[in-house]
Amino acid sequence: MIVVTAASFNKFRSIKTKKYGLHLIRGTTGILAFTCYVICIRKTNIVDGTLLLNTTPLFIPFVALIWLKKKFDNFIWFGILTGFVGIVLIIHPVTGDFLKAGEIFGVMSGVFLAVAFVAMKELSVTESFEAIIFYYSSIATLISLPVAAANWVNPPLIIWVYGILTGVTFMLFIYLLQYAYRFEEASKLSPFNFSAVVYTLIFNVIFFHQKPDFITVLGIILVSIGGIMAIKIHSKSGIEYKHHWHF
Repeated sequence: MIVVTAASFNKFRSIKTKKYGLHLIRGTTGILAFTCYVICIRKTNIVDGTLLLNTTPLFIPFVALIWLKKKFDNFIWFGILTGFVGIVLIIHPVTGDFLKAGEIFGVMSGVFLAVAFVAMKELSVTESFEAIIFYYSSIATLISLPVAAANWVNPPLIIWVYGILTGVTFMLFIYLLQYAYRFEEASKLSPFNFSAVVYTLIFNVIFFHQKPDFITVLGIILVSIGGIMAIKIHSKSGIEYKHHWHF
């Protein structure tokens, strides 16, 4: 509603587009990423889910290579390998139940978000911030509404409060991220995404009294190091996958 209202002041010129296909890819993969993330944290825990969602930088080179035929600096593969070792430690494949536990959905969330980020990069060349938000929100609503209607329950008031607060804080995240990119390069800001894992770990211990084991902590460290290495090498190659909206 906010985006539509703002767009109405310039006769909706800011949300006009010819790239409906890219918007559809970005919207669909974006909602799939967060759907897989929710499934993961329901089946495992919020720390592992958040960390696996943030494996996106490790998958972007593969997506860009397959989709856009863009090659990267060979050194990036050291970061990717480090990150994948961390993923293996987190999902504990030796137990034989990681598919049942749900970590596979966390890995899928990282893959889908990588596709969404590459689509975002392509859209950011010509599309406005309002257009990207408008089409993403519209596509996400159209995809989610039938599923929500088919599985509707009457939640208590506190769940409504949590849901509204989630939406508000997510929009604040989007706007603050965009605002930060006005003042600093993506290569310097992107590594801060991994701080979400640290905060999630702290809140998980405080509110849910769940402490990760040593192997999981080691996996978190390796994924964070690998992801940051990938981000840094992206920027040195002149290829930055970030929110780059034009007004």
